[in-house]
Amino acid sequence: MKPGRTLQFIAFLLIYFIVPFCACLFTLLFANYTASAFLPDKFLALFEATQIKNDLTLSVFTWAPFPIITLILFFYSLPIAKFLFSTKSCNFISEERARHRIVHSPLTISILGFIGWELSNFLSVCRIDTLFPEAPQQSIITVSILFGFWGLFAFAFSYATTTYLNKLLIIPCVFPEGGLGKYAHGKQFSIVTKQFIFWAASTLFPIVLLIFGLLLRTNQNILNLHELIHNDVLFEVIAIMLVFSFAFAMSFASSLQHPLNQIEKATELIKEQKFDTRVKIFSSDELGLLGDAVNEMAEGLAERERIKDTFGRIVDPRVRDYLLSNEHSLGGKVVEASILFSDLRDFTKLSEKRKPEEVLYILNRYFQEMSNAIEIHGGFINKFIGDAILAVFGTPMPMSDHAERAFATALQMQKNLDALNAQFLKEGLAELKMGIGIHTGSLLVGNIGSANRMEFTVIGDTVNTASRVEGLCKGLKKNLLLTENTTALLPERIRSQLHSEGEYELKGRESKERIYSFSGAE
Repeated sequence: MKPGRTLQFIAFLLIYFIVPFCACLFTLLFANYTASAFLPDKFLALFEATQIKNDLTLSVFTWAPFPIITLILFFYSLPIAKFLFSTKSCNFISEERARHRIVHSPLTISILGFIGWELSNFLSVCRIDTLFPEAPQQSIITVSILFGFWGLFAFAFSYATTTYLNKLLIIPCVFPEGGLGKYAHGKQFSIVTKQFIFWAASTLFPIVLLIFGLLLRTNQNILNLHELIHNDVLFEVIAIMLVFSFAFAMSFASSLQHPLNQIEKATELIKEQKFDTRVKIFSSDELGLLGDAVNEMAEGLAERERIKDTFGRIVDPRVRDYLLSNEHSLGGKVVEASILFSDLRDFTKLSEKRKPEEVLYILNRYFQEMSNAIEIHGGFINKFIGDAILAVFGTPMPMSDHAERAFATALQMQKNLDALNAQFLKEGLAELKMGIGIHTGSLLVGNIGSANRMEFTVIGDTVNTASRVEGLCKGLKKNLLLTENTTALLPERIRSQLHSEGEYELKGRESKERIYSFSGAE
């Protein structure tokens, strides 16, 4: 076994077997050792009589719950042992079960030990009462309360010790990155509950022992305790101490739990992207600093979301996410994609006769309709160039049917333009005419520019060709033109509707390009 596994194995034995056993054993030994100081003489005589009688049923009632609890713990810990020490990997369900039990082990172990102790105490007292019906009622009540409180002490000791060992030796190995929240949520003791348990073990229990000792030394009956509190100053002081210590303990725990609950609720809302959430903690200690940190975090996330939203309006949201998830370095990669280039015809002349505000109004409405058509079919707008649009299909999000998407987008753009022109006519504005060119080929996509100022774009001959093809639209009196590269990737049902316009030598290129038009886009 590896050194790390050896330490885990020792921790496993301590948490699931040794500590629970020792908690009950040491508590039982100490309870028996101190019984003469806190129990009446009549009960001590009864205690000796039970030992002389050597009743088998009493012995079974006293000890049987503990091996039963130990057996339950053994089966409870089997998935954990398999997960921690098996050479074979566990399936997902087994791993999740083991992780869940590791997180809840201290609470489960302590509760089982407490149940075993109290069950043993109850059955033993019942058996003693049956064996010795003449025993004073005060003796039976006294031993029930006293040993019941010893069970609370055993529970607190077991819970505190196993929690510490679990956090120190097991959890860091199983949850090296944290993430216990989804296993522990809603099934652990709150801070107030823990404080009550430790108050009961460290304050209430010693004072109860003190009361029993005083009752023994003054030969008083526990059933008359309420009268003693009224008549004896010492008992009044004890009662006042209990009340004030309980009030201090609970108020302190509440002062921790209330702000922590606020922070927990705030973080849950922040997880739901409600970044306007704030916590109000009126404290100058670590909790106050934590509350301020949560508020600052929410403000930072809100600012980041605003920047992200603004960024997504300037560039396509998919490009934004691509840039945010990758290194911001110069360079790119070569991909196969389809470029759609559109341009308005005679828009310069139209602009000369109108005010800049009116031109901007027309352009924005036009760009909105064209953007809708492009985004519906999965393309992204690389840039607006005056009144022209450069759209890309196939990158940065890969798609096998980029040519068909580009073609469908062109048809949708023309349809949207027709609807927009109808609105313009009603408003007394001029109609817009548009040409679209589509070309498919290799291009470089990535960041270009300088180290401190760069732009995500696409470059290459494919982009230039698409632009040149669009330039042929006016001369050929066509609204949509495609190259042979694009046409070859289209389905037969679309190719059958295309018409060859012949070969053309595009500006800046030596080779000729065969151009196709679509009969439905006239």
